[in-house]
Amino acid sequence: MDSLSEYAKRAQEAGARFTDAPLQMTFTRHLGASQQELFDYISDTDRLSEWIPGAKQTWSDDSNAKAPKQVGSVRMMKSSFGKPTREVVKAYEAPHLLAYSLTDKSTFGLFSDHLGVVTCEPHPDGGTVLCWLAFARPAGAIKWLAGKKIFEVALGGGIKALERKFPYR
Repeated sequence: MDSLSEYAKRAQEAGARFTDAPLQMTFTRHLGASQQELFDYISDTDRLSEWIPGAKQTWSDDSNAKAPKQVGSVRMMKSSFGKPTREVVKAYEAPHLLAYSLTDKSTFGLFSDHLGVVTCEPHPDGGTVLCWLAFARPAGAIKWLAGKKIFEVALGGGIKALERKFPYR
């Protein structure tokens, strides 16, 4: 069986193609869905509220996209308070890579140059290995503590929801 750390290493290399911001967090899980099924689910903006913590309503603004929900699309996520979070799709390489950036305004000044990278790779034992990485530049030590907690809640909670939906047996 391949080590999940090898999948994470390949995901980090993919992310480095799009940003020089430092890697801040990585979540890697072996899930019980095909690569295509998992990629289709995580890249479907209308379904983000099913698995992203705090997202109550989600939609896409595709007015600048090359194709609906792909590069240039703005993924909008509305929570119970405040303005919607805006994520711009930077890379869409179905069925293995999705990269998006949060606008600096959406990070509340906690960090800048955010890039989220999600990779999906088939596992030789079945299912798919999902790696979800967060790259960003902290806006100072104290602000980064809060920013890191937000990443932990959003990414960690999202991973747990994906594990419930696609358990690997």
